[in-house]
Amino acid sequence: MEHAQSLMKDKVALENEIRTLESDLKGMDATRETSLVDSEGFPRADIDVAAIREIRRSLICKQNDLKALMSQIEQSLISLHQGTHDRSVPEPKPATIRRPFARISKVEINSPASEAGLLAGDKIVAYGKVNASNHDKLRLLVEETTSNIDKPIDVEVERVVDGQPRAVELKLIPGRKWGGDGLLGCFILPL
Repeated sequence: MEHAQSLMKDKVALENEIRTLESDLKGMDATRETSLVDSEGFPRADIDVAAIREIRRSLICKQNDLKALMSQIEQSLISLHQGTHDRSVPEPKPATIRRPFARISKVEINSPASEAGLLAGDKIVAYGKVNASNHDKLRLLVEETTSNIDKPIDVEVERVVDGQPRAVELKLIPGRKWGGDGLLGCFILPL
């Protein structure tokens, strides 16, 4: 029962995130279907095309997360109603849904990010103490990086391998000695 309740709370949180993103789109005078190009096929100058595309992408990701969560809720409720729970065995603690909060868009050669094994397209799930629930628009990710120069940071990413998302754990050591710009040598975008 507790597991199903926990999943329902996660569902409400995801639905709120989706509503916020849809509101952000409306604030930009756009919808999910608004054309981003003019009649000649050029990007429209009257709207922020890049921001709208990023919001639409986030909406798709959140909706996919919601669909997967709904499937988990359905299975949990089926199990609950079929009485398959053995009351002599304690109910397992609900698995924390670990959602990515940022994406690696580019990794420089010979950079700390490259040395750690980060790849363009990896989605960051955990970065030291930073995760989807506390990153504060990536501000805490920056703080975690600057407070750990030349020290390893545990990083968990979601990487698509053979069409399937996989969790990959890495050690990233931020530093300035690699010969390029920044402490990491990669570009990180919020999801």
